[in-house]
Amino acid sequence: MKKERKKTFGLYLGIIFLALLFSFTGCKSREAEFLAGEENVSEEAPPEEEETPGEEAPEATVPPRKIFVDVCGAVANPGVYELDADSRVFHAIDAAGGFLKEAASEYVNRAKSISDGEQVYIPTREEVQQQSLPALSDAGVNDQADAKVNLNTADKEQLMTLSGIGESKAEAILAYREESGGFQTVEDILNVPGIKEGTLAKIKDDIAVE
Repeated sequence: MKKERKKTFGLYLGIIFLALLFSFTGCKSREAEFLAGEENVSEEAPPEEEETPGEEAPEATVPPRKIFVDVCGAVANPGVYELDADSRVFHAIDAAGGFLKEAASEYVNRAKSISDGEQVYIPTREEVQQQSLPALSDAGVNDQADAKVNLNTADKEQLMTLSGIGESKAEAILAYREESGGFQTVEDILNVPGIKEGTLAKIKDDIAVE
């Protein structure tokens, strides 16, 4: 009986030893598989893209802005022209073919800047003489339209261009000028029969005396 018990006990110990051995070997195997899996993941990960230092995106080119200018008067080819935004009067004149021979070019400031929608008017010498315009050294274009009417030199037609001045009032201004020897100030026009404060208020910025 004792021999059989010893034999059975030895058999149990053998079984336990084998179980522990297989358990330890299985853990090592699973650990090896885990480590191998990590190596595969690290090898399959795509490399990060490297940025080139100092590399910048190209800037977009902005086209220059354009303007449209109406060039008329004593130029070869009057019309509306497309110019660069930083253009000057002489650019507009060149685009229109240049001055005509009768143009009063000395009355035009060719270096003046121009803007979109502006009109560049070139007067003739005859127009300048009729308007009694002074020589312009620093004035811009359109001076013919902006010039004031000189009460002491203007004729009847020029006086009639003033607001509220018709034929009869223009003749009255001429008559007063001859009788009084001329106007000393623009307010003297109130001495002309038929011209009141309201009329002076309308034309005060458009008349001058010399």
